[in-house]
Amino acid sequence: MLKFLPLILAIFLSLSNFQIFDGNKNLETKNLLPEAIENKNPRNHLTQDNNNRHEVTAKVLAVSEAAPKSITINHTDENNAVETPPAELEEKVYRLTWNIIPYAVKYKISYDDKIFVSYTNGIEIPAKNLNDEIIITALNFDNHIVDNDIVVNSIEENPPYPLTTTEFDKMKLPPVYLVYSWIPTINADHYEIQLFRNGELFRDYVTDFHPKDDNFDFYDEEAILEEGKYFWRIRGIAASGEVLTEWSEQNSGNSFTVERPARFCALGDSITHGGGSISVPPSTVVYNWQNYCNVPVKNLGKSGDTTEKMLERFESDVLAFSPEVLFIMAGVNDYRSDILGWDSVVNLTAIRDKCEEHGIKPVFITPTPVNPELIKKVKFVNSPPYDWQEQRKYICDWIRRQENFIDIETALSDEKGFLRADLALDGLHPDAAGKEIIGHAVENWLTNYLDSLGNLGKS
Repeated sequence: MLKFLPLILAIFLSLSNFQIFDGNKNLETKNLLPEAIENKNPRNHLTQDNNNRHEVTAKVLAVSEAAPKSITINHTDENNAVETPPAELEEKVYRLTWNIIPYAVKYKISYDDKIFVSYTNGIEIPAKNLNDEIIITALNFDNHIVDNDIVVNSIEENPPYPLTTTEFDKMKLPPVYLVYSWIPTINADHYEIQLFRNGELFRDYVTDFHPKDDNFDFYDEEAILEEGKYFWRIRGIAASGEVLTEWSEQNSGNSFTVERPARFCALGDSITHGGGSISVPPSTVVYNWQNYCNVPVKNLGKSGDTTEKMLERFESDVLAFSPEVLFIMAGVNDYRSDILGWDSVVNLTAIRDKCEEHGIKPVFITPTPVNPELIKKVKFVNSPPYDWQEQRKYICDWIRRQENFIDIETALSDEKGFLRADLALDGLHPDAAGKEIIGHAVENWLTNYLDSLGNLGKS
C-alpha cells in the first residue's frame, strides 16, 4: 500500500488545482472590490466558440420554465430588499457612468491617489466621499490612451440595484439572440437574470461563479421568436448565496417589442451579432453594422456560428419572421476552424435553396478576412490554418456567382489580404469603422432594391 502513496498524493495535488462550482453550494464570501489597474486584459466578450465557451460566457446553472408568474412593472420586490452597500464596507459605494468610447478596451478611474479599472462604461467604487477630482481615461489593448477627457454622466450614492447597459432603445429592431449586460456590482459573485414577456416571467438564469471585474454580460443561447413586449432585470448574488441587491428597474434600454414578420433580416455569426474592441458586447450599438444602415434589418446573428449551425436554425429563426430579403454573411468561423470551403459552400447552397423554396430573396455578403498577426498578438482565439485565404477565396468566388451579393472584401482588406489592422483590434471582429462599412454596403443594396421596386410600380 505504501508504494502507491506517492501516486495517490500526486493525484490529490493535481485535483486541488481545479475548482468545482456547484450552484447549490455555499462558498466563502470574498471581498470583491474593483481591482487596481494591471497590465492585463479581459476575456474576449465577442467570440462564443464552442470549445472555449466556458471562458467567454456565463454558464447557465438554472433555467426556470415553471408556470409563469405575473409581476407589476417597475415594482420593487420588498421581500428581497437589502441594505447597500454590504455592512462590512465602511465607505459608501458610488456608481459612476460615462459614454462608451470607440476603440477603448478598458477604462482607468483615478481619484484620491487610488486607481481602478473597468471594462465597461461604468463602475462601482468604495469611497468616504467623492469630493476629489475624478479622472477617467480610456485605454486600448496595449494600455495606450485613447481618450483622457471623459465626462462623468452620473454619480449614484449607494445604488440599491445593478444598472443595466443594454441599448435596445437605440436599435431599430431587437436582436433574436439577446446579450444581457450591466455594470458589475461590488461583492457580487454571480447574478440572477430574469426575462419577462407581457408582464410574465419568461426565462430565469443564474450566471456562473465568475468573480472578475469583466463579468458584465451574459449571452442567451435561446432565440427570442415570440411576439410580445419584453424587458429583463438582474440582481447581484454573493458567493454565499446571499442576495446583495434589489432587482434592477425597467427602463427603455432593457425593454423591447418583438413583432412579426420582419421585411429584412440578416443571418450570420458574431460579425452580424455585433460587438467590438474585445470588451464591448452586442448589447450596445456602436459596433453593430445594423446601426449604420438606415433601413431596419432584423439581427438574426449568433456569435460562434458556422455555416452548418446557421443552416440548422434556418427553419426556427428565419422562417419565424418570414423575411422578404435575407442577408447572409457566413464562413469566417468555417475557414478559421479547418472547415473546407467546399463544405461551407454546400451549406450556403442549402440556405439559398431554402430561401427560394419559401419565397425569400437571398443576398450573400462575402465573409470578412482575418488578421493572423493581430490574432497572435491578442491570444484570444486560435490562429487560422495556413490555407485560410484559399478556403475563404473558394467561398467568396461562389458568392460572386450568385444572383444577389454584396462584396466587402476590398474595403476591409489590406495589401496582404488580411483584415485591416485599423478596423479590428482583435484581428477577427471589425470595430466601429469596419461595421460602418458593412452597414453602408447593405444600405446601398437596399436603396437600389427599393428603388427598383418603385420603378416597377411606376411602369
